[in-house]
Order: sequence, then structure tokens, then C-alpha cells
Amino acid sequence: VGPATNLAKVLDLPGIKEAELDISVLGDRLTIAGKREQEHKEDTETYHLMERTFGSFSRTFNLAEAVEAEHVHAELKDGVLNLTVPKRPGAKAQKVKIQS
Repeated sequence: VGPATNLAKVLDLPGIKEAELDISVLGDRLTIAGKREQEHKEDTETYHLMERTFGSFSRTFNLAEAVEAEHVHAELKDGVLNLTVPKRPGAKAQKVKIQS
């Protein structure tokens, strides 16, 4: 099996809509940021407890490979974000000889 041509990342983002996400690649860093609004619900006859966090979030990943940032593909479906990050052609690890 040859080397993979893509890097893949999967994140669970329940309740997040596409418009609430910002995905960017700068150099060797992939950043996913967004904001989840606090849900407001008024029930006068029942007690309701909500344990969902809200507010801004950001996660940055260091990419170990040279990538084609302009061809990153993101798909958000059922609260799961799938990112595919294509490696730059010809990008491969280089063996370093140890001098003694």
C-alpha cells in the first residue's frame, strides 16, 4: 500500500450549523472555530435542565505534511464535520543522516 494522498479529520459538532463555523488553513496550521448560541426555553409547568455548553470555540491542528490549502474539503452532516486535506504532490519525508 502506497502513502496516503489525503489527511482526514473528523469532529463531532452537535447542534452546530454551517454558518456558525469558520475553517482556515494557514501554513501548516488548520483552525476550526465557531460559536454555539445559548438556547432559550421557557417552561412554566415543567422543570427543564440543559447541560449543553455554549459560546465560542476554536481548535487548531498542526499539519505534519505539506498540504494543498486551496483544495481542503469540508462536509457537515448530522453534527459531524468531515475534513479532507490533500497532501501536496511530491511531499514526502526526507531521511536525515546522523553524523558521528
